[in-house]
Amino acid sequence: MIVKVIPLTRLPRAFSFFDYTIPENLEKSLKTGQLVEIPFRSKNIFGIVYDIEKNDNEKLKELKSIVNEIAIFSKKQLEMYLLLSEIYLISPSVLLKMSLLPLQKRKLQKIALQTVTEKAKKENTQSYYFYNSKEEHKKIYKNIENNTLLIVPEVRQIEEIKKILPKKLQDKTVVWYSELSTKQKFENWLQIKNGEKTIIIGTRNALFLPFNNLDKIIIDFEHDENLKSWDSTPKFQTKDIVKFLQKLYSCDLSFASFSPSFEKYYEINKGQIEYSKKLTKDKLLFKNTKSNLPTVINISNKNFSQNKSVFSLDLEERIRTATKDVFIYINRKGFATTTQCLNCGYIARDPQTNLPLIYDQSKNILYSPYSKFSQKFSPTCPECKSELIKNYGYGTELVEQEVKKIRNTEITHDIIKLDKDSNQLETTSNQARIIIGTNAAIKAINWKQTDLIIFLDIDRQLAIPEYLSQENIWHNIQEINYYRNEQSNFYIQTNNPEHTIFKSLGEKDRIYRTELNTRQKLGLFPYQYVVKYYCGTDSENKSKNLSEQTAKNVMTALTKLAKNATILGPYEMQPKYFRKQYWYGFALKIADKNPLSVAKQINQYIPGNFKIDPNPISLLSP
Repeated sequence: MIVKVIPLTRLPRAFSFFDYTIPENLEKSLKTGQLVEIPFRSKNIFGIVYDIEKNDNEKLKELKSIVNEIAIFSKKQLEMYLLLSEIYLISPSVLLKMSLLPLQKRKLQKIALQTVTEKAKKENTQSYYFYNSKEEHKKIYKNIENNTLLIVPEVRQIEEIKKILPKKLQDKTVVWYSELSTKQKFENWLQIKNGEKTIIIGTRNALFLPFNNLDKIIIDFEHDENLKSWDSTPKFQTKDIVKFLQKLYSCDLSFASFSPSFEKYYEINKGQIEYSKKLTKDKLLFKNTKSNLPTVINISNKNFSQNKSVFSLDLEERIRTATKDVFIYINRKGFATTTQCLNCGYIARDPQTNLPLIYDQSKNILYSPYSKFSQKFSPTCPECKSELIKNYGYGTELVEQEVKKIRNTEITHDIIKLDKDSNQLETTSNQARIIIGTNAAIKAINWKQTDLIIFLDIDRQLAIPEYLSQENIWHNIQEINYYRNEQSNFYIQTNNPEHTIFKSLGEKDRIYRTELNTRQKLGLFPYQYVVKYYCGTDSENKSKNLSEQTAKNVMTALTKLAKNATILGPYEMQPKYFRKQYWYGFALKIADKNPLSVAKQINQYIPGNFKIDPNPISLLSP
């Protein structure tokens, strides 16, 4: 007999299974889904049994042993992993490794596992919960029971959810995220697998755990882009994966947020998902309001242009007189974002990416965060030799410097700069704090103690040529507004106070409908499903030609398969040069009820050195 095994090791995407002969003494006890030991290359490794066949082949290597008699996975679970591997262009071994506990042979041989039992199919639902306060948020979890998976975007939100769970559920709760220690992962995985804990709270990787049963899945903070695996392979979107899980486990599925994603707003309006509140006759989700809104400061007026600070005069005074914590939100690190000559218009650019260089005052250099290129800053223009070089825009370093000037010699506050490269609080004092930071800083904010919040440089973010940029900025504003205390003051500085985002602060439906109308015209998500394909090589021409040829092959395949899909591109990525490679790609826009099935068919025409990103958060970034 022959057994098909998925080796639990890093494999090229073309390899799914390896065949082994079964020793006679193991034939009767071998089952699909078991963890086994196999010879692989020059060593023995673990693998998962996918299938058993009656064929014989004496030339094959022999299975070594069965590590544990109880099957870890059901056949249907393995089939789902295989399907996902074909959609995301990876070996199924990648997903199986994500789904397993730490592989320690001695422990694995001794552990007691519960047998997988499939429950009867039932009619399942999809619903949406919008909450506008902490009390409304608590109500979502008031009546949950049985086997429930709660997915949140970030680790910090796991504790937030645990705090609002009813006391009766606290002892039934277990957590799962990648930063757990090996010991914690081993213990928690067994509690989940054996049903000892029935409420599982985790980040996106918890989706791939081999649950025996699930009665309900809740995706909280569903608007957050961290539900997308954007920085590692596979680049999956949680909201895509849960649809496969709902079908596999025949469970109910709920989404929740204080700021619904534009995708879910669309689905609610189309009646594709049940909504927890009653819509108006015009199908509006939100009530118009004038209370507790951010104050928009117009910095395009003459008075501000004469002020050399990054803050308006009013905000300077508020920072100077603040007694409690202050949070200054800016989505850029560094000192300034563009260095330009006022005489000839020259802009200092990275020679490899062609993007503007960032000025770092502490080192007096211009640098690129993408290619790592850097050069000394010179006040003299290299083109026209004038000394009219000026730094435009501002990052966390410049804002920190400005705040120190405003506070002068006062030491009533600790001034802390937080971004993804410096995300630890640098003080142990009990003084009030002025925190200057990007998204990474939000987890460090003590909202009860913060009475001044300032959103800087929003115009630069609004100018980013990504179709999700306005949605992301909207959710950033809503997140701050949701967490801040009602007595705090929230200010947004802008040159464009007439922008739809600011006009929508008191009538939220406006931004959703305006942006969705634009996406419909462009054929973008949620009207058409988008899949990004891209490649990088050490030659710009090679990357460009490869992308163009692959796009042509895909276009031919779409015609042959008679699929309703179009290609956007090919185009150069931004930055074009990143991690020592030149990047080009194209996007596939699919108008089909089952877009991932179409993507799976198209994937066979994609070369091995391409990356795939279904439902991307960026069309341009490699």
